[in-house]
Amino acid sequence: MGNNGILALFDIDGTLVRGARCHYQAFVKAVDKFYGMKEDISGINYAGKTDPQILKEVLELGGFEEEIIEKNFQNCLTYMTKYYLTNVHQENVIALAGVKNLLDLLEKEKVFLGLSTGNLEPIAYAKLKRAGLNEYFSFGGFGSDHAERPLLVKKAIEIAKVRYNYAGDRIYVIGDTPLDVEAGRKAGARTIAVATGRYSTSELQKTKVDFIMDDLTDHESFIKNIGL
Repeated sequence: MGNNGILALFDIDGTLVRGARCHYQAFVKAVDKFYGMKEDISGINYAGKTDPQILKEVLELGGFEEEIIEKNFQNCLTYMTKYYLTNVHQENVIALAGVKNLLDLLEKEKVFLGLSTGNLEPIAYAKLKRAGLNEYFSFGGFGSDHAERPLLVKKAIEIAKVRYNYAGDRIYVIGDTPLDVEAGRKAGARTIAVATGRYSTSELQKTKVDFIMDDLTDHESFIKNIGL
């Protein structure tokens, strides 16, 4: 467990891993089962959004009224989780370049590691396990905690303080989208954006991010950015 005063909260998709196709399929199957919606939802920009936020956008796209959306909303999320856990063994989820070595280095340097992801918690850990990364993360803020991303970042920070006695103030949120950056800033953290998702370095530079990296292979720069 980290004790050097630095807390690093990582996003998952596009930051730590890629290839989670089954997550998309879980949305497709769930909205069909509970709402009879069969429209093509592949064109929606999911990047940086929480699972509940995405589900609501999908259903609004389908023209469902609020009352109808709410009726089976939680059942739909529960089904998504069960579907993903049942099918994750078919996933080709892999860790992005440099990620595992970076996490090893951060553990060695006593950096406190957590998650800040829009994934529902069981889905998040199933992805990480599939990619061989779940051993690094014992807690986090998840889409199952809050639909609004800044609130799940705050949740992760609260858990670090209350459950694990984190007493530092050097907190970093690492993600690949402008929404990760925005959430980190609103939660009072510093931010590191990596251009390993759908957003380029130049697009990420338009945000108020503290540091930008092409990917997580440059461990020396990452360490420098977090002040080690």
